[in-house]
Amino acid sequence: MADQCARGGNGPEKALKLALLAFVILSLGGVAYKIAASSARTPAVSVVESAPLAAEPESKAPVKAAKPLVKAATEAKTAVVYYFYTNTRCSSCKTIETYTREAVEKNFTAGYKEWKVIFKSVNVEEEADKHFVRDYWLNSKSVVVQKFSGEKALKWAKLEKVWQLLGDKDAFVSYVAGETHKLLDEK
Repeated sequence: MADQCARGGNGPEKALKLALLAFVILSLGGVAYKIAASSARTPAVSVVESAPLAAEPESKAPVKAAKPLVKAATEAKTAVVYYFYTNTRCSSCKTIETYTREAVEKNFTAGYKEWKVIFKSVNVEEEADKHFVRDYWLNSKSVVVQKFSGEKALKWAKLEKVWQLLGDKDAFVSYVAGETHKLLDEK
């Protein structure tokens, strides 16, 4: 009996081992296929691999691969206030989007200094927009302000307090406007 175990077991045990091995090989093949198909459709993104997704970066350096969702004139200074969401949206998520849009429309319609400021809602579950989760370390619905010079991404900031200020519309709108002003005033 010890010889049978050493040789791989009898018929049913051997068949089970082969079936499990085939399942593992097919699963790995499927993962490799999805990765290859995904990288062929989306641009390469430079991400710090050692940092966990939910961790905050020590410095919010420019995101190199993120491109604005608007066509900017050469060297035009544009700031995009993004609201990132998923397919599943509660009333609070919709309120964050509404308040953020209002903050941009109320405070930046005429621009700010030499900056044109626009609002964009982005569903990060859409294939073309999944990279934003890595680019901005997103772990929930979020508001991010990103500066661009032409199509070159500059500094960005994730507005962490939007969920805390959700119950106070005026404070929320003021916070989004203030953080946007602060980022745009930085050199």
